Amino acid sequence: MLQMKQWIYFVLVVNCSCAAVLAQPPKTSLLWEISGNGLKHPSYLFGTFHMMCKTDFQVSDELKKRISGANAFYGELKMDEEGMQAKLAMKMMMPDRSIEAMIGSKDYPAVKEGFQKITGMSLQMLDHFKPFMAESLLTLNMVPCADKIQPETEFTNLAKQLNIPVRGLETIDEQINAIDKQPLDSQVRSFSESVLKYDSAKTVMQQLIAVYQTRDIDSLYRFMKANGNSGDFELDLLVNRNHNWIPKIEQVIAAESVFFAVGAGHLGGQEGVISLLRKRGYRLTPVKY
Repeated sequence: MLQMKQWIYFVLVVNCSCAAVLAQPPKTSLLWEISGNGLKHPSYLFGTFHMMCKTDFQVSDELKKRISGANAFYGELKMDEEGMQAKLAMKMMMPDRSIEAMIGSKDYPAVKEGFQKITGMSLQMLDHFKPFMAESLLTLNMVPCADKIQPETEFTNLAKQLNIPVRGLETIDEQINAIDKQPLDSQVRSFSESVLKYDSAKTVMQQLIAVYQTRDIDSLYRFMKANGNSGDFELDLLVNRNHNWIPKIEQVIAAESVFFAVGAGHLGGQEGVISLLRKRGYRLTPVKY
């Protein structure tokens, strides 16, 4: 491991000593310019990590420049929608089922104890919410710091300061419907495993953050494929949503310059937003920021 770190350091030093390399545009990025195909003005697409340590993310001057030049900001959801959190909570309720019953008496005590230890919250408080919510709280605790931020919220706040309209590529109902495609039994199995194998899950999360920080969307996509769910789960939460977004993206960028911020997992791969837009004739260019 030490030798690998030394090799990486060496590559960085060599690259930094070469002005010709620095002058070239990046081969990949989390920020992409959308142009061509008859567009009068470029738009921008940024891949986020939905929850990060505050020290690991800042809205750089280059990002501020691109947002301030846009006529609208789009997240996956309209992040400033009134009552959004309450509506999400209502959609997550399952009054006729309970997490305790789905886990079963054999495993529930260990899952309950583990969840309490990790989050400081009683699992019974979430007993009639879909397991996806409890797993989201686990994921939040896997981010290795106390001071966390949500990049989409940072972008939304900046857009509002600049009086730029905030919109969403999908509604809360559409996003919940995509989540609901994963059966509850599958959700609860995933949640239980995350609790009982928390240290392993936390290690994978730290690796994922490290890959994200390379700003290489293809490496990020490969990591997700190797370590995450696939099959119907990937189809419902990733691929189908990507395809649903493309007509909406095309419609708004034809009329005005837009800054989009969506989860970085949506960018890479043959069914990613970048590839799908290229197939529609647009030019996607990585931007250094």
